[in-house]
This record gives sequence, C-alpha cells and structure tokens, in this order.
Amino acid sequence: MAKVEVSYGGETYRILDHDVEDVVGLVEKILQSGRPGWIAAYDGHGSSVPIHLLITPGVSLALASLSDSTG
Repeated sequence: MAKVEVSYGGETYRILDHDVEDVVGLVEKILQSGRPGWIAAYDGHGSSVPIHLLITPGVSLALASLSDSTG
C-alpha cells in the first residue's frame, strides 16, 4: 500500500493509498482553482481519526514516499 508522509505546520501526517505524485496533483489542483481546499490525512503517530489539512497559497508542506514496510 502506498503511503505519503506530509510535514505540515510543524506536524507529521500520513496519507494512505496514494503516492507522492497523487498528492502533488491534489495540491496543484487546489492551488490552480484559486480557492482554498482540503486534503484528508491521518496523524503521523498512528491515530485512525482523519484530519483535514487546509491548502492555500503560501502554506508550506513537504512530502515523502513511505515504503510498505514503514509503520
């Protein structure tokens, strides 16, 4: 299963069932719309509660691909 680790606002989150290219595409689509948008993620510490990250121009985030064997 593909997983992406997201660094956002000084915290770590994970997006499941997507690769980095998928997430980049989602972020670009939001930014190109000219309106804020949300992407769903999970707390990077193992919580199963979904968290929504607000994507707007100027928001910094970093993406990393996680292997299947990474928790």
